[in-house]
Amino acid sequence: MTTLSSAGWVVHDIGLATTIGGSLFGQLALEPSLDQVSRAAERDRVSEKAWNRFSWLKLAGHVAFAVPWFVGRKMLSGNEVSARARALTLTKDGLVIASLVTGVSSFVIGQILGRKVRRGQGPEQAKARREAHESTALERAVSVLGALNTIASTGVLAVTSLLAMEGSESLRFSVRSRDLP
Repeated sequence: MTTLSSAGWVVHDIGLATTIGGSLFGQLALEPSLDQVSRAAERDRVSEKAWNRFSWLKLAGHVAFAVPWFVGRKMLSGNEVSARARALTLTKDGLVIASLVTGVSSFVIGQILGRKVRRGQGPEQAKARREAHESTALERAVSVLGALNTIASTGVLAVTSLLAMEGSESLRFSVRSRDLP
């Protein structure tokens, strides 16, 4: 495999690591820890600040893993690999698209929610006042989309590993991959 293809694979994997690792940290460590902040407005502010910073990295991570994948897909016909690898490739296509859709949707809704928090209309403040508030629904949407995104991105990682193992056993792919840039 050439230097450019190897670099693309590295960028792909770093993008996946950023997307999955940061999301898991936020969902499993940051958010539960915010219960230690006693004031609702402060919880909203801290959560918004952290997620706003990370959301840009996560968006870049999506670009980093999707672009090399789709560029590489354009360079091969599919005849270079086994039937199992073709099925895995199509599965990965679907998972990459699902990850992009849920990731971008979560980013957009998160930006809207962030603006509400900065105006003092955050979900924790609404809960503290026992109000049904649009920001609470936005928070729920971001949470669901974030979980779906983590699942899809983890699926991309798993299928990437399976494809790497499959590719290492394929003489046809090994010969053809030498022609990649």
